Amino acid sequence: MYVRVYLKTEMKNLSEKLENRIGKAFLSAIPEPFFIFDENGVYVKVFGGADMEKYHDGTHLTGRQIHEVMDSELADLYLSQIQKAIRSEKVLNYVYQLSAKDIKGSETLPGPEGPQWFEAHISPLEKMEGLPRMVIWIAFNITESVETLKEKEALILDLKKANKEIKSLRGILPICARCKKIRDDEGYWKQIEGYIQKHSQASFSHGLCPRCSDELYEGQAWYARMKEKKAKAGPGIQDPS
Repeated sequence: MYVRVYLKTEMKNLSEKLENRIGKAFLSAIPEPFFIFDENGVYVKVFGGADMEKYHDGTHLTGRQIHEVMDSELADLYLSQIQKAIRSEKVLNYVYQLSAKDIKGSETLPGPEGPQWFEAHISPLEKMEGLPRMVIWIAFNITESVETLKEKEALILDLKKANKEIKSLRGILPICARCKKIRDDEGYWKQIEGYIQKHSQASFSHGLCPRCSDELYEGQAWYARMKEKKAKAGPGIQDPS
């Protein structure tokens, strides 16, 4: 009888120890950090945060008040979110930016560099007699998603800007067979240069092709000398007209 009781007690103790070890292993393996804050902003318990590429170890914060480890303005902001969740008795979602440099004692810890974006789920715990109200603050690193969203927004803005700047010519354009003027939508005949510049991003610089130059200046001495000079210089010299 004694042996049975002894074995039963030992098995119970072993089971409790195993459950305790499994519980600790489970909590330490959670990728995201969990912070238990009381209503005064004290870090009651910190666990999780196993993903060191996205989070810094926060266990050194246990027992400290939030105003002790960060700038007062930032601490006031976070404390207001804690108290807001307690008052509402609802889960509160809160997006914020934070870096290791903002938290005393975290500056040299391994983890992501520079400011990181987080989404917190702040859930109030049930009232416990003799204890201050508390919340559990789960932080999710959303930096990659935020950066991707910013890139998409920037791309959309660029496309909208480009769409405003682009003017295109479409359809069949009525053009005079002799003077080459184009009839616009209101029935007016416009010079082709003006019409194209108005309806596209193109602009014009004017000159004369060789054929038109001959028609205009043939028989004039200065023009003959210029053509002769150009012929001797070779094709590399551009027509000054």
